[in-house]
Amino acid sequence: MKDTKKMKRFLTVFFIFSVFITGGYWSAHSNVGSIIYFYNPETNINNFATLKTAFDTYLVNHGGYYFQPFDDRENFEAVIREKKGDIYLLSSWHLKALQQQKVPLEIALVGTSKGNTMQRKVLSTKKDIANVTMLKNTVIAGAGSEEYIHSVLKQILGKGQDALLRDIKILIVPKDIDALMAVGFGMATAAISAESSLDKLAMFNPNQFRELHSLGFSEKDYLLIAATLKKPEQQEEQLLEVLRKMSEADAGEENLKLLGIDGWRVLQ
Repeated sequence: MKDTKKMKRFLTVFFIFSVFITGGYWSAHSNVGSIIYFYNPETNINNFATLKTAFDTYLVNHGGYYFQPFDDRENFEAVIREKKGDIYLLSSWHLKALQQQKVPLEIALVGTSKGNTMQRKVLSTKKDIANVTMLKNTVIAGAGSEEYIHSVLKQILGKGQDALLRDIKILIVPKDIDALMAVGFGMATAAISAESSLDKLAMFNPNQFRELHSLGFSEKDYLLIAATLKKPEQQEEQLLEVLRKMSEADAGEENLKLLGIDGWRVLQ
């Protein structure tokens, strides 16, 4: 009997933890103020508990709002399809994919980094790799989901390279800078990263930076996006304003860094 009770307690705790870390359905239907839902296939968040705690602490003190991060794309998209309000933070790539599926998301704010709202991805290799045909049967490192990295590679490599893409293995790493370092350490032949990450590498490891060159670039795209399903109502407008002003407070600025941005801008 005691063992059974212990098992029930364990399963209950495990279920709550699983729902929290994957962004389960409870947050979509709980009776609380407006919620910010977050999922970004372009990054790998190491600690969802830290991210949620930091944002919840800030948002609760700025209007009683909450933050729900997801590490599962299907769960995130299910909440979007079932919910009729609130704010959704997602990548430009993911937004376009949802809009192609007729999900009526509209951009409310775009993230900024050093004054820029857009970025492009770079395919970097050591200089002995002269062209993309030499990437056959190699490993390419990148941060984010494998689906996203394949999509960026396909764009950079161009049409007619499906066979080459099938012969490339993807090494998933936590951050862009890790992808670039993987090339330096010989763990990967090439890396997908943002241009800004190459700038960072040039600053803290100029020798490794000089060993690299670029084989191609993606198209420019927005950084993180704050979107809504419909014209924001008063509470959602207030939440968007809280988001927009986060960079004006030290705690807000630190939270934005966890998302890889330093501010928000209204899309003109």
